[in-house]
Amino acid sequence: MNILNIQPDPLIPFQPDWVFWVFLVMFLILAWTQLFNAQRFKIILRATFTARYLHQLEREGNLFNERISIALSSVYILSVAMVIYQALQLIFHQTSSTIPQFRLFLLIALAVTGLWAFKVLLMNTLSIIFKTDGTNNKYKLNILVTIAFLGVLLVPVLVFAVYLKSAWLIYLSIGLIVIFSVFRVIKGFFIGIRLTRFSYFFLFVYLCTLEILPLLVAVKIIQDYF
Repeated sequence: MNILNIQPDPLIPFQPDWVFWVFLVMFLILAWTQLFNAQRFKIILRATFTARYLHQLEREGNLFNERISIALSSVYILSVAMVIYQALQLIFHQTSSTIPQFRLFLLIALAVTGLWAFKVLLMNTLSIIFKTDGTNNKYKLNILVTIAFLGVLLVPVLVFAVYLKSAWLIYLSIGLIVIFSVFRVIKGFFIGIRLTRFSYFFLFVYLCTLEILPLLVAVKIIQDYF
């Protein structure tokens, strides 16, 4: 074996103190959710994969107005922002020299929040134009339960990835985001088949507009900073 061909693993620097506080906030939110909304919490997680629980959430009222949806969405946003932040460290070996690390993380979190706000606004606009309120509401509920499950799943993976300085766990986190994004779109397509009166082609275009257009916006934002 040629020793000269051995390449060292990329260095992931030790994490600043603010990373610990971000994780603490996420764990506190999950603890509050489990303490005060344990039954609702279980139903939301199960609704990701089971249609019966998704229908139950739909029957029981507007989940979007409940505090638990805000809590779980916050965990999702913070965890995805942390994945992106750690991936940028891994890829570039350091964060942007012109932006302090915590400010960069906040910018990423704001970008993720803005992306989802844009997507919800786009969904609501399209539902008004094409009169698809039923499909839109169920698709938004599908999104909410899926990102809630993903956020909960990412937290422990990220803790080990960050403090073990594990590159493959960071790649695993990215893979989970991709897998659940594809799963969400496929599940949304079948929801649309059952509920909408439009053709499959229209439904495909509708979902591509909701999923691909916001992604292009996110890529543009990242390119502007890197």
